Amino acid sequence: MTQPSYDQAQWQELFWQRGDRYYWCALRQNLFGEWVLLRKWGGRRTGKGGQCEILCADREEGDRLMQDVLKRRRYRGYVLD
Repeated sequence: MTQPSYDQAQWQELFWQRGDRYYWCALRQNLFGEWVLLRKWGGRRTGKGGQCEILCADREEGDRLMQDVLKRRRYRGYVLD
């Protein structure tokens, strides 16, 4: 069995805000070395929100998904923190 290789230097993390709303997104590797896009969102006052994990085929797919999230956040008026 081969050991998964981790490259923390390639991990990414972004955080946006808009009023009382926040959105967090990260591209990281899981315990098996697979790339995963993690997303969390919600409201600061209400405490309500959600989260989602998307398993990526490779690092390049993760980068594309992260760029899609970045474009969507900008379009919706979120400011990168």
